[in-house]
Amino acid sequence: MALSEPRMIEVPIENSDDVLEINCSQLPEHASEICDILENEGAALRFYQLFAIEYYKQGQAEESIAALKRGLAHAKANDQTAKLPLLNFLASIYIQKAKRPLSSTNGASSRDMLLKMATALLTEAERISRTEPNTYLVKGQLAMTNRVPDSALVQFNNALRLEPQCLAALLGKARALFAKRQFQQALNIYQQVLILRPRGKPDPRIGIGMCLYKLGHTNDARRALRRSTEVDSSAAAPHIILATIELNEVKRRFDPRISREAADPEALASIVEGSAETLRRAMVHLQRAYELQPDNSAVLLLLADRFFCKSEIETAQKLAEKALITADTMAIQAEAHYQIARSHHAAKKFDMAFDAYSKCLSINDRHSLASYGLGQMQLQRTDMSSAEATFQRVLERHPKCVEVLRALGYLHARLPNTKAKALEYYEKEMQVLADEAAEHARGLSTIDWLDDANLFLEAGLLYEASSAKKARKAYLVAASILQREDSTGDHLPELWNNLGALSQLTGEENADVFSELNAAAEKCVRGLEKTRATFADKKSAQTSKAVNEVRRLENTLVTIKYNVARFYENCGLWQKAEQLYGEIVADIPAYVDARLRLAYIAFFYRGKSQDALLHISQAIEIDAKRPAAWLIRGNIELQCKNVQDARRAFEHVLKDIAKHDIYALCSLGNYYLAAGKSESSRAASEPASAAAKKAKELSNQNYKRSLEFFGKCLQLDEHCAAAAHGAAIAIAERGFANDARRLFQEVRDAATGGLGPLALCNPASELVFKVPKPGAADRDITLPSSSQLDDLRISCDVLLWSGVNTAHACVEIGNYRQAILAYEACIKRLHETTAALKATEDKQVADQFVVSALDNSKGKNAEDKSADQLVTLSDAERNERTRVERDLRLYLVRALYVHAKATKDVEVMRTALKEIRELCAISDISIPESELQNAMKSDGESSDKDAKEAANVDGDIEMAEPDEQPAGSNGSTAGDASKQPKKRVHLSPENGLVLFDLALVEQSVAQLAGDLSESQRLLADIDTAIQDVEHSTAIFMFLASWGKSMQKRRQKLLFSSRLAGERAGYGKSLATKLVRKRQEQEEFERQRQENVEQWRKQQQEEEIRKKQDQERLEAERREEEARILRETEERNAVIREQMAAAAKQAAEAEALASTDRPKKAKKRNTDDDGFISDNDDLHDQFNAVALSQGHELENGAERDLMHPVSKPRKEVKRKKHLARGGQSALRESSGNEVSDDAAPRKRRNIDSLDDGASARDEPQQASVGKYKTKAIVSDSDEDSE
Repeated sequence: MALSEPRMIEVPIENSDDVLEINCSQLPEHASEICDILENEGAALRFYQLFAIEYYKQGQAEESIAALKRGLAHAKANDQTAKLPLLNFLASIYIQKAKRPLSSTNGASSRDMLLKMATALLTEAERISRTEPNTYLVKGQLAMTNRVPDSALVQFNNALRLEPQCLAALLGKARALFAKRQFQQALNIYQQVLILRPRGKPDPRIGIGMCLYKLGHTNDARRALRRSTEVDSSAAAPHIILATIELNEVKRRFDPRISREAADPEALASIVEGSAETLRRAMVHLQRAYELQPDNSAVLLLLADRFFCKSEIETAQKLAEKALITADTMAIQAEAHYQIARSHHAAKKFDMAFDAYSKCLSINDRHSLASYGLGQMQLQRTDMSSAEATFQRVLERHPKCVEVLRALGYLHARLPNTKAKALEYYEKEMQVLADEAAEHARGLSTIDWLDDANLFLEAGLLYEASSAKKARKAYLVAASILQREDSTGDHLPELWNNLGALSQLTGEENADVFSELNAAAEKCVRGLEKTRATFADKKSAQTSKAVNEVRRLENTLVTIKYNVARFYENCGLWQKAEQLYGEIVADIPAYVDARLRLAYIAFFYRGKSQDALLHISQAIEIDAKRPAAWLIRGNIELQCKNVQDARRAFEHVLKDIAKHDIYALCSLGNYYLAAGKSESSRAASEPASAAAKKAKELSNQNYKRSLEFFGKCLQLDEHCAAAAHGAAIAIAERGFANDARRLFQEVRDAATGGLGPLALCNPASELVFKVPKPGAADRDITLPSSSQLDDLRISCDVLLWSGVNTAHACVEIGNYRQAILAYEACIKRLHETTAALKATEDKQVADQFVVSALDNSKGKNAEDKSADQLVTLSDAERNERTRVERDLRLYLVRALYVHAKATKDVEVMRTALKEIRELCAISDISIPESELQNAMKSDGESSDKDAKEAANVDGDIEMAEPDEQPAGSNGSTAGDASKQPKKRVHLSPENGLVLFDLALVEQSVAQLAGDLSESQRLLADIDTAIQDVEHSTAIFMFLASWGKSMQKRRQKLLFSSRLAGERAGYGKSLATKLVRKRQEQEEFERQRQENVEQWRKQQQEEEIRKKQDQERLEAERREEEARILRETEERNAVIREQMAAAAKQAAEAEALASTDRPKKAKKRNTDDDGFISDNDDLHDQFNAVALSQGHELENGAERDLMHPVSKPRKEVKRKKHLARGGQSALRESSGNEVSDDAAPRKRRNIDSLDDGASARDEPQQASVGKYKTKAIVSDSDEDSE
């Protein structure tokens, strides 16, 4: 407030003209004494205000408050206006006290109480008067203290409205606009204040300089502040601000990104030189400010920051502590606590740093740097929840602060179940860096702009659990940054190992995987040699560090070797992989993963189950709690048909190791599913027995348990394809085929990418990662593999088996067409995957993908090297694919067979026959004709003889050579078969089932062909049906005999020999019927042929008759047309004669009239204009002449004459018209004969003769000109014109 500063105050004495002079420099210690004097003398309230101001200037704020309160208490009730200055001044003192540091423990509550008292005083002042500018000034000051610049701006505007030239209001408004970051508006107001009072205090040039600096006009800001120092050389504030500007400029220039832009050494040298000069100027201003005000807290804090940057921690701490003592505002006090905390933090005095950060935030809770430091201290104390809350508060104010995002990512990465949240923060930080690169890179790529590899190493570590592609991408960025810093990158071989492992998981090209793993091996070997050489001659004090480094690299090399072996597996180089696993086990016997891979290769590639189980037993001895070992053991036992041992292995995993293991849950679900199907089959074999009822109950229980296991899997992983597939099978087996079909389709859609990624259970496929990480250079992580070979294995092909089961469900619900299409798609899928695996078998791959740093085959001979060839399909896999293809074709045949039976469609049944014959040809399944004929001859003999002959077969039959016709092809004879070389091979039960199906389909084709009506079949169809039924009967008889022998030996049989015998008998009766139907068909076709010939003959006769009738009608038509033409010509001639006679009579009448006319004609009537009148009409006269000559016009001609064609009238002179009309009429009637083509034209000319018939009112002598053709009229009209 702008108040006078009297050194002597004269107080009037009551009831006297004398005054009491009081020296302000000698005021009593307590203001109560002065107040007593003022009360005794009855002084006005303004004296209380004057003494309060003097006490406040001398630093005695409490005495000033006491004086103001005594004055307000002494105020008279009828003089409220005099209280306004005291109320405003007292409120202003409260506000200033609230802004100062409070030493009491309850400083925050005291501050709030002071602000509330100030608010109450201002409310009272505003109640008294709303036109006092000082009230609004203090209210604006209160709003700025509460950090509400909008409200402060309103109050300052109110004050300016009452007093436009109020400098305090202008300065307050400028300060509010500056707080709102409206620097240009604030600058304008500061300039206005400067114009109004150039030498005023506070100096507006300081505000001008700060606004210019914020607006980016740094040089102008410097000039304004230098001018301020010239105006008031004793002011330290301009020097402080100038020093701050220079220090910020140095920091900006030394930003690492800006330094990277100045790649030119000369440019970089100039930047360093310029920064040194700027720093020197900053220190000059700081020194000058310190000289002017040694206790200025702002100067002390700037010096403390400078010494902290120079790593002089103790000096910086002392200056900050001194600034804390001299701080006169809460903001300065908070900054002092922050500088002290930072010094303790750098000195690793974390407890003291924690306390100092807390004190800073207790004063200024919006101090972002202090909040960040406090969060770091909370992390150091492992108080994760408090640290997260602290960092979140900072992030709300600075959402693009990369340091806070990094801290939150680091924090959540180490909390349970918050890895996704950590990735979210890392991704936000990457986005912020990418945005900075787009804005400031200036030609650099985004990767070249990035300089922190740890960010991408941390992100890659987290991505490994969710997305191998994203993890690989993050590691590639980290590798690029590290290579930019160190071109070799040998210090971090773990990174290249991870890149190679992730490339295998993401299905990258083998060449890329090889290059990354080869680089990892080379860098690790090179780093190991360098480390051993570097620390070979060092002192014992460094021996521990050398040993740790060598151990780290050796462990990394083992991990790289394991991943290279996994790469060899994926390439099909089983021998090389097995060799590397053997080396790992030899060096580190406790390496369980390598033993499990050896077991996998021994069983799935070499087919040696005992060796595989031995490796697994050794792995379990080393680590009995490893789930993968028990799971692989259960899988192998299941493949070996040791169902109970497999079940116990899976149950052991769930009970003793991991109760939520998905693979074990799925395996047990499959076990109970198979048990339910077995019990269901046993119940179906004897449906009426008590055992069947019990078996059905057990089947339902097993299905229910299987659904429980599959449901648990889906709860743990909703994308588990194996669990969803098993659940769908259980649903289908319980009779809900339609629901199962929908579920199968969902699984298939998921496999093709419709519902998200699939989780395939494969415990034997693992990759070991060694992830580099700040503070933890050695860490192993095991992830399940989804490599190409595992996905294409027949047992893991989700697309194949979901399609097969979808087709099964379609058959059950009667949708045979969809089932047939699904089976065909599955066969195609099987062929494609087989071809894809075979296409990768390149013998040169073994030499192409050899990691030289790990290759120990340099001393191998040629024979050993030739064994290292790529084999992607083991014998077991090939056999399994052959079996699956046979089953799929049988499924297709079954669907076609059922569809044909349901629709009575013989063509569909023939398609089924074609498919099963193709299966027999592919699988080389056939029965020689000699065996079939022997089976036919044996029919009717005794059962003992049958048994004896069957015993001679002994399960072995003479099979045709590959060039012999299979059983599915007809036409082979006994003589032909006897000429072929024969050998005895075993007929498997599976092949016997195929032959049974072949015979059944052949019999069904014959039956359906025979059931067709005579008009729907041909004689050739009957002949083919007879051949098929005879062939099928022979197969059934052979299978019946062979089946009995197999049953006597208690060997497995997949069909009923009794049913085969029955089918053979049915085939004989069917053959007899077909022979009879052949005769009927032959007679039908003969009769049909005769009918066709007779019909063809009738058609020819009918065509001849129609042609003759057409010719006759054509001749009659021509004769009729000639007659009509002839009659027309005759009528035209008569009409012409009549017209000529009429013209002659008209001419004679005209001549007669001219002789009777007087020589001197009378003057023409004025009404006669020389044109033909519309009333002229000679129609009656013409008819009279025609009747007088004895001619009668036809109706048509009369009609034409009576109704002339309408034509515009022409201006033609009467005499000329008559003359030309007569000549035209004579010329028109001069023709003798009319041709056929000219007849219509002549008729048109005749029709035009009555153009002048409307002029009936003309005299008789003008009638000659009325009979003109249209053409003549047109000519006359043109002449007249």
